[in-house]
Amino acid sequence: MSPREILLSIRERALTSFVLALLICSLLGGWLLSRPKVYQSRSRLLVDRSERVVDIAQVVDQSVGGGKNDAMFDTYLAQITSPAMIVRVVDSLSETEKLSAWRPYAEQDAPPPAAPVLRDTLLQIIGSSVSAARQGNTFFISINVLQRDPDSAALLASRFASQFIIHLLDRNSAVNNSAIAFLREQTQELRVKAESSERALQQYREKSGMVSLDESRNIVVDRMKALSSTVTGARVSRVTIEARLNQAEFIMAGGGDPLELAAATEFANLSAVQSQLDTLRTQRATMGERYGVRHPSMIENDRSREALERLRTELITAAMSNLRNQRAKALNEETQLQSQLAQAEKESFRLDEMAVQFNVLRREAETNRATYAQLLNRLNETSITAQLANSNVRVADGGTPAGLPLEPDPRKIAITLLVLGLGVFVAYPVALELIFNRVKGWSDVENYLGLPLLAELPLLNKIKTEFLPHLLTRAADQDAAETIRNLYGQLKAGSRLDLPKILLVTSTLPGEGKSFVASNLAASFASHGIKTLLVDTDFRRPTLHRYYGQSNDAGLLRWLDTKSKTEPALLRDPALGITAFGPSLHLLRSGGTTRRSTEILDSAAFRDLLDFLHKQYDAVIIDTPPAGVFSDAMVLAEQAGELVFVVRYNYTSRPGVRRLIETFKRSQIDLAGIVLNRMPAGTHSDAYYSSYGHYGSKYAADYIREEKA
Repeated sequence: MSPREILLSIRERALTSFVLALLICSLLGGWLLSRPKVYQSRSRLLVDRSERVVDIAQVVDQSVGGGKNDAMFDTYLAQITSPAMIVRVVDSLSETEKLSAWRPYAEQDAPPPAAPVLRDTLLQIIGSSVSAARQGNTFFISINVLQRDPDSAALLASRFASQFIIHLLDRNSAVNNSAIAFLREQTQELRVKAESSERALQQYREKSGMVSLDESRNIVVDRMKALSSTVTGARVSRVTIEARLNQAEFIMAGGGDPLELAAATEFANLSAVQSQLDTLRTQRATMGERYGVRHPSMIENDRSREALERLRTELITAAMSNLRNQRAKALNEETQLQSQLAQAEKESFRLDEMAVQFNVLRREAETNRATYAQLLNRLNETSITAQLANSNVRVADGGTPAGLPLEPDPRKIAITLLVLGLGVFVAYPVALELIFNRVKGWSDVENYLGLPLLAELPLLNKIKTEFLPHLLTRAADQDAAETIRNLYGQLKAGSRLDLPKILLVTSTLPGEGKSFVASNLAASFASHGIKTLLVDTDFRRPTLHRYYGQSNDAGLLRWLDTKSKTEPALLRDPALGITAFGPSLHLLRSGGTTRRSTEILDSAAFRDLLDFLHKQYDAVIIDTPPAGVFSDAMVLAEQAGELVFVVRYNYTSRPGVRRLIETFKRSQIDLAGIVLNRMPAGTHSDAYYSSYGHYGSKYAADYIREEKA
């Protein structure tokens, strides 16, 4: 809520808030002033800053000023108010002192209770009345006791201080003696344990040769690096041989030219054999032209070629066999190297396992040595501490009886009641505003929304639904018809725009009655001889065609799809379908439904159509979708001149309506005012014009009935 909204809510309910705040403060003030008187007494303890006797922090430095001293003070404060200390104080009281502390809390003339009951009662009374606090950063601790008797308060404050010092002395003595005995026993046990762990470490070092462990691990690591590099080289060599072998097998299996193998080292002799074969083939081709196939030269040539071909086959077979042997050798070498690498890794793992056990024994021995040294040092420190002073706390001030009661304090009560009263005065109306923030009357409209109230239309449950949009023409209820006439009169009187004009009728949410108001307002304009066009732009849920018993097959959407006529024949265009319901009232339906309403309303075609209709009619009344749900009304506000906002009684939140009104104010449209719809009987406002609209309709109906009589 804004500051203005808070001020409006306070002003609206100022009298109720004032009465409520006054009532609450009166009751609370009377109760506070009637409470029993409570007195406070205070004693103070001083924590001395000890001088350093021995350079041992745990023994001497119990002074104030460091973080550990803050912890010491917190410990003291907790001990002073602990249940054990309260029991100690109560047990230190004599029977007379116990009865003096108990009497102010007992009923008048009540007999003293039995000793156990009295003790338990005092434990509860004193336990809830004692507190302790450190005074700033000083060395003082303040012990405060609240009692209904001032003498008992002073006695208990002093008794808490003295009993706390006795408690410190007893505790320090007992703690030092038990600590020394315990430390001696633990020191002896740890000395034996440390010696045993040292011997175990030495035996394991001798057994496993731990002296050269690091050197052995370095040798194994270097060996693993060398083997890893060698394995990689062997793997590369094997892969290279397999590649040459696979290439040769692929060429031979596919019937390829043997010369393709000549590039490999193993097939180097094939080139010479193939060259000789080529020479013989050339010679045979030459001799074939001169000799026959049985010529001795031809026969010799054939024999030579056959011999060379056999030689080539043998060379290929030998080379392939050589490659396979090389592959087997490389694979065997790689396998052996991998086996050696695995052995080296096992050796490394074994050394690591030995190192783990060695490190465990070494850490155990070091830990035992360090713990033994610490305990021995602590034993010496504690022995010295036991010989020093056992407490550095003393009583600085004892408790004294108070002359005036601490409670009830009239000044504190007055301030509390003033703050509470102001809080109730502000919080009550603001809370009601947050809970019940719906529009209900003229004050909500004019004071909160900042717009004039044009009319308060009553709840018309007795009129049939089909007659509601036609109160001026079809309904028999003259009171209802008169409210519409009064709406027209208020709108005409307050309007700053002359005819012709475009008037928007919208609301925040669906169901507030904007179409009902638009239809009746259009009929009211027409009844005064104003040429009026009622336009339905609610393309998602069109309503006006049903009010007038028309189908929705013609209208804005239909015409925008066809644009069959242009000016001036536009008014008679069947696609646009403007229908007359009297000499001055015409209806322009939506012509269908669509979800693209914003794009259509902002289109140039619609703007041109609206400008044309504005010139043809004195008043164009547009029924829009609810502005709080869709932005169609915001688009139309840039094209219209005046806006009537319909608000249903106790239905819409005031902040929601106000946000929309502020949005409309940023546009060019003139906000004519608000119509408060569906007002229950007896809830009409007492504002001048609203009263005129409500009661005037009754006077007019009575006047008509008297005239007929």
